[in-house]
Amino acid sequence: MQETQRGIRITFVLRNRDRDWADLERLDESAITRDPRRFVGGRNSWIAQSYLRLRDALSARGFDVGLCRHFEPGALCIAHRDDANDFSQAASTAYRLVIRADRAPVHACDLAIVQNGLGAARHERFIPLWPQPGLVPRDPSRGAAIRSLAYQGRLGSAPDWFRSKAFLRDLGARGVAFEVRATGWESYRDVDLALAARRESPRVLATKPATKLYNAWHAGVPVLAMPEPAYLELRRSVFDFVEVHGPGDIVRAVDSLRRDPSLYRALVANGLQRAADFGIERTRDRWLRLIEAEAVPAFLRSRETREHRRLWHLGAMARQKVASRQHRIAVAWERWMDDAGGSRLAFDRVRAAFTRDTLAETPLSEPSNLQQP
Repeated sequence: MQETQRGIRITFVLRNRDRDWADLERLDESAITRDPRRFVGGRNSWIAQSYLRLRDALSARGFDVGLCRHFEPGALCIAHRDDANDFSQAASTAYRLVIRADRAPVHACDLAIVQNGLGAARHERFIPLWPQPGLVPRDPSRGAAIRSLAYQGRLGSAPDWFRSKAFLRDLGARGVAFEVRATGWESYRDVDLALAARRESPRVLATKPATKLYNAWHAGVPVLAMPEPAYLELRRSVFDFVEVHGPGDIVRAVDSLRRDPSLYRALVANGLQRAADFGIERTRDRWLRLIEAEAVPAFLRSRETREHRRLWHLGAMARQKVASRQHRIAVAWERWMDDAGGSRLAFDRVRAAFTRDTLAETPLSEPSNLQQP
């Protein structure tokens, strides 16, 4: 197989290369642990990180591995969906392996990678996102004590009850501090319970990964989680996470775990065992199997036909643009319906989904990773 692979060009497409990653080809995998906050955001976590995690293993197998701002003609290209919206003819001749992330379905691709395995289409394959870069596990000297509850994630979809005085008072009465961490997601050193909760459109939740769950498993921290689709997909036993639906459930879970330290320890032990399936090596193996067993054979079979699929590419890109518009409208509507107050922000989201401006997808809409606090 390696002789067949020798010289095949695998290109990681990174539109923000010049702005954020001029040094990426000079870095090695240890950079992910040294500077984890550079690897936040869709392109950075999926493409820049995967490039460093996979480059040496792919090169050792005879592949010619590179990095480019655009799809490279004739190459096997790996790209985030945000960078897979190019109508150019050059993009049509590349073999397109596209990360869907939490976006609308990808039509202009040969294979798509999704963040969970729920309802995957025929051309979609599930590969979990890498564990949190630079993850720092919980300090084992804390034992089964519960003094801190932490939510580590973006604030845009945080439930309103995160700021509830009654909720904070109930936790405080039990000696538990609730921290909402918008940065520094890698550190679980002083976290006793991890909270995975958000208020979001069902359509968006259906595309989300289970990273908050398996990051906490790696860290040795029990998880209190709302029943998101990706979490339910991975659940095998009651020890995987404590299901909660709101502040009352969280307070009751704290009381239960405090009364029974052996249950706390059982959740930790189970999580560490489950984490093995979502570690760096296991995830790297998944990538290599997909590339070698499926993408490369398809790439070789399609070499001649890819030179003549300009019309297919134009049609697929048109369907992809329509899918993006439909996705934005549906998500905006679901958020509007969920907002009991019918806020101006929710109205603006619905209106924006119908405006002409949303037809143009900004290539670098994410903030620079070099500007992360």
